[in-house]
Amino acid sequence: MMRRSHAVQHPDAPAIRAQVLRGLAASRTPGFHFPGHFLGVSWPRIGEEEIEEVMPDGPHCRDADGSTSLVALAVLLDTALATAPRLKIERGARQGTVQIHAQFTGEPAGAALTARARLAGFTTGAVRQALTRGAVFSAGRPVCYASGTFVVLPPPPGVTLAPLPWQRESSEPVSPLEENELRSDERSIMKACESALERADQQHGFIEHFWGALPRATRYGARCTIRIGAQHGNRVGHVQGGLLFGLAAVTARAAAARHPQLSAVSAWFVKPGEGSRLDVRSRLVHAGRSFAVVRTEVTARGGTRVLEVVSNHAA
Repeated sequence: MMRRSHAVQHPDAPAIRAQVLRGLAASRTPGFHFPGHFLGVSWPRIGEEEIEEVMPDGPHCRDADGSTSLVALAVLLDTALATAPRLKIERGARQGTVQIHAQFTGEPAGAALTARARLAGFTTGAVRQALTRGAVFSAGRPVCYASGTFVVLPPPPGVTLAPLPWQRESSEPVSPLEENELRSDERSIMKACESALERADQQHGFIEHFWGALPRATRYGARCTIRIGAQHGNRVGHVQGGLLFGLAAVTARAAAARHPQLSAVSAWFVKPGEGSRLDVRSRLVHAGRSFAVVRTEVTARGGTRVLEVVSNHAA
């Protein structure tokens, strides 16, 4: 694969490429999505009703300021909350995220992250929903507390789902693929990796370019346009739910520049993120002395609403 000289100069390029290639290798075994494999998440503890999931630190998941990407944190949070119901439902079943709420503490996410999640129960009287709660920790300190709601969905036509890594009898560590072994969809992810390495600078790190978390200010808030690629996909090819949540949170944070600390985010999942593009629009609806409120809409091509979000930001 041809690489431009600027990409080679990225100080962490070899480690980041290896991480992407390792994620691609792991993704060849059905059951989990590329974003999770790329981030290297694992489950050191699986209990009867609670789980622990960890995400190691590394240059591939840090923003330009050295902190862990909010989008990466959101993927960890979503997958941890979604894992807890899997302790009680059919092995390998497809779940859809209905709603997530996250309350941030102000503690920085600057190291390896640990998420702990517990199944609170299931709803009755209508569509059965799993209720979960959890928290994400950095160096033992809570970064955020969260709750989520999930529903079992049928797989899309022609898609057969497999057990997740922790549900398999054995799950051996994988070695990174060689670039000459890549398939067409894998080459597209590697191309996105090379482009992100080339464009990364002191303002925006690799992962911000890789996943398109590059909001820009508008008159009334902020906007972010994401070209959907294979690097965004979940097990059925839609944009992974934690990625949607994280991209919305990053754009909302940009809309409330005078209130830089993200306090809380509530998101309702309306439709799958699919197609060629996502449009994230955040509008500042209130800016007070201490707090701001932002409303964010994520839409697909044609204006189809994908995600509805309200967030609170502290000065």
